[in-house]
Amino acid sequence: MSDSPYPSMTSTSHPPRYRWVVFGVWVICSVSGFMVVSTVGILLPSISSDLHLSPAQQGILGSAAFWGNLALAIPLTWWASRFRLKPLTTLTLALGTCSLFLQGWSPIFIVLILGRLTFGLSVVAREPARAMLLRQWFRPHEVIWAQSIGAAMFGVVVGGGILVTPYILDAFGDSWRATFNIFAIAFVILTVIWIISGREQAELEADSTNQSQSGIIQRALSYRDVWITSFGFLGATFAWSGFVGFLPTLLLESSDISLHWSGLILAIFIIIGGVAGLFLARAAMAVNNRRYFLQSLGILMACTYIGMTLTSSVPLLLILSVLNGLAWGFWPILHSVPFQLPGIRTREIAVALALITMMIAAGTALGPLVTGFLQETTGSLKTALVIIGVAPISLTISGTLLSLMAQQVRPVSS
Repeated sequence: MSDSPYPSMTSTSHPPRYRWVVFGVWVICSVSGFMVVSTVGILLPSISSDLHLSPAQQGILGSAAFWGNLALAIPLTWWASRFRLKPLTTLTLALGTCSLFLQGWSPIFIVLILGRLTFGLSVVAREPARAMLLRQWFRPHEVIWAQSIGAAMFGVVVGGGILVTPYILDAFGDSWRATFNIFAIAFVILTVIWIISGREQAELEADSTNQSQSGIIQRALSYRDVWITSFGFLGATFAWSGFVGFLPTLLLESSDISLHWSGLILAIFIIIGGVAGLFLARAAMAVNNRRYFLQSLGILMACTYIGMTLTSSVPLLLILSVLNGLAWGFWPILHSVPFQLPGIRTREIAVALALITMMIAAGTALGPLVTGFLQETTGSLKTALVIIGVAPISLTISGTLLSLMAQQVRPVSS
């Protein structure tokens, strides 16, 4: 057997075109989970009115989907990475579907929290399949491009979901329960499509089963750049979740801006963020350097978040949303770092991505919690959002601290 960390795709093999079908369907399944999590800000006024939630409880609800990720991301990923790509994805989609129906049925707050927690676990348990998918079907130098396409699909699906959710609410008489049931039905359809179209290459199975089980976690976490990458995501997602969860409420209560406008504003920066990733990834590949992109985009993101908090002008909010979306083009540039570290193996990449996922979960969980706490402490939601809006500076710090090898976009031979 070859010792190459890319056993299923050699430098001379012709990549099958069907890989884009497999990749596309898997990414849609994956990002649909994030879409459901992201729409909580739009559903929050309806849920709060129905269940009589305090600001602190609203923050808990906004973060509940990521609690399990904080404690279980690495061990769960290590365990889930033992399974093959297709069954792992199928089982996690089925679990997510069941948890969505549970959320739609929830008679009390604690049941809703349980449903959110279970859904979050299904999302993180699916992530090892990403490493398997990219290592099976793409050459090392193609990973950042595949990641940028995935980021664009994230923008379209998540942004589109946020944009459409207010209309689903209206169609069902402001019923958040019916909205969750619609999401659950969509997941049933996605599960069936994946079962029909999902494929995998057998060579990766040999790579996973023959790799030594000992030291996988320790070796994966020994890469300093994995921790620096994770820190960059922590601050960005911290601010993102706070704004997605509470900006609609701020605009509605302080400026009487409707949820339809809020949904459009949020959708714009998410959709543009995905599309921007395509161009910025190409630019990073051309100059073969991540540092300057990450440094400038972190500053831009922080400035636009603060600007969106301080203005009540819809045209200005739309402009700032576009600029914020451009800043989110950093995602494939930073998320592809683990794939290009010298000597790293498939299951080690899965664990490295689990650490990144855990930090993303930490940021996403802490954002609404801290925002709700700051609102209760200061008595001002606007002040709370200004404070958390500074957090994306972590991207600038991350770009500065990455090693010279990790700054390079083209893979380095081990």
